[in-house]
Amino acid sequence: MKRQPESVIEVYTRAEMVASVIWLHGLGTNATDMDGIITNMRRSRELGLHHVAPNAPVRRITVSKGAPVRAWFDVLGDPTEVPEDRAGIEASSTRVRELLDNEQANGIPAEHTVLGGFSQGASVALHAGLRYPHRLGGIIVLSGELVLPDLLARERHPANAETPILMIHGTEDESIPLEDARRSRERLRELSYRVDWQEFPMGHAVCPEEIEVVDDWTYRILEPAAKP
Repeated sequence: MKRQPESVIEVYTRAEMVASVIWLHGLGTNATDMDGIITNMRRSRELGLHHVAPNAPVRRITVSKGAPVRAWFDVLGDPTEVPEDRAGIEASSTRVRELLDNEQANGIPAEHTVLGGFSQGASVALHAGLRYPHRLGGIIVLSGELVLPDLLARERHPANAETPILMIHGTEDESIPLEDARRSRERLRELSYRVDWQEFPMGHAVCPEEIEVVDDWTYRILEPAAKP
């Protein structure tokens, strides 16, 4: 079995793993921030899941006056006014692809793997997942949005053209406004992606009801992997 780097947290829900979920945390936090989601996914844990939560690198964030925090890419300003950090987004997407490849090397097929994240991590999960050359089980976007939207049509990979996407957003999100997330949803649907969309009365956060939706959705997506 290929070993993960020390900057990756792993959780095994059963002795025998049949599927994987890779989680990307948000800006300014770390992999342990995903623990609240992982430990409360009570239904899907019965399948035998390998949860993988990597730490983003520490980098200086432009809009925070260069403060160093863990982040998947730099935030240069309002993306409607300044270019997004394409180099940072692509570098993080490369790391995500390596994690996905590692799961396959350890015997978990890509179609038995769900890729998800929160906030900035959700945006990277969506970006990397739709460009991955092997069909994934699904993509989870929690309080995130589509980055570099104008590039998706020509960069997306046909392997994930029909991969189900779960998007959940707070109606009072102060970091990524609801309308921005809705625009991302509509852009995905324009490109014929299957998007399950839900809104909750919350800010830029995760609520228990949301985790229940994520748990049930993940179970439904990965349950076939547990069948002999």
